[in-house]
Amino acid sequence: MTTDGDGRPPPQSAQPPQSGPPPQSAPPHGAPILDQAFDAGSLYALRAAVAAHATQAGLAPGRADDLVIAVHELAANAVRHGAGHGRLRVWRSDQALLCEITDDGLPDPQKAADPQKAAAPETAKAPEWRTEPGHGLSLVRQVADHTSLRSGREGTSATISFALAPSGPDFRLARHERDGCAVLTVTGPLDLASAAQLSRTIADLLNENDNGKLILDLTNLTGWDSAGLAALITAQQQVSATPNARMILAGLPAHLEQHLRQAQLKDRFTLADSQTQAARRISDP
Repeated sequence: MTTDGDGRPPPQSAQPPQSGPPPQSAPPHGAPILDQAFDAGSLYALRAAVAAHATQAGLAPGRADDLVIAVHELAANAVRHGAGHGRLRVWRSDQALLCEITDDGLPDPQKAADPQKAAAPETAKAPEWRTEPGHGLSLVRQVADHTSLRSGREGTSATISFALAPSGPDFRLARHERDGCAVLTVTGPLDLASAAQLSRTIADLLNENDNGKLILDLTNLTGWDSAGLAALITAQQQVSATPNARMILAGLPAHLEQHLRQAQLKDRFTLADSQTQAARRISDP
């Protein structure tokens, strides 16, 4: 599928079928690899435990950091806007780490200071966790592969998943020219270790190319962490700030496109299904 940078599909385009691994809405069977209660005084210990288990489970350093950030944001939400305390459980499958963060919801009416003022069971609802740009659930949706949230009288439950990337090619960039456009092919993971190289290369291309037309071929991109995604966003901002420059992301894998959609970042980019389609579109007046 192709989309323009303002989020509108071009004329006569069709919406793509949903693809990529579906989000898990319920924890798997089996014992979790981490089961830990938390409150305001134990968030540091929670972060340390998550970092250790993420690394042991095989998450790359950048993704392990993202997981720690996501868990902390959700746990802090439970403390500040929920019941004030909660529980984290983490499961590991062959494909992903699944984390469930819960709070304890509303107190029982019998335990309320004034039972006559307790909300009726059918209308009572646990305090909702807030969503603020750059914080809490908004930030979690940007770094996690999948996020789901459920609230009710028994509390709020947030479930997030982080894919365990299979072994694949090392990061590398290849550059060539096509129809007067600079094409930069990205292979491997775009993460904390490689994001700076991509940023420098794109900045150099914008300085060297008179017409400012750039195709970023992401067909062989295996994944990203928050640093890699930030590098793409920064590159788009650089292109937008350069007169007459334009950048199209070609061949973005379906699960990463889905991640952009979930994080509400897809409208920041112009996407094309392939390098050929991108070259045709970028040359249009």
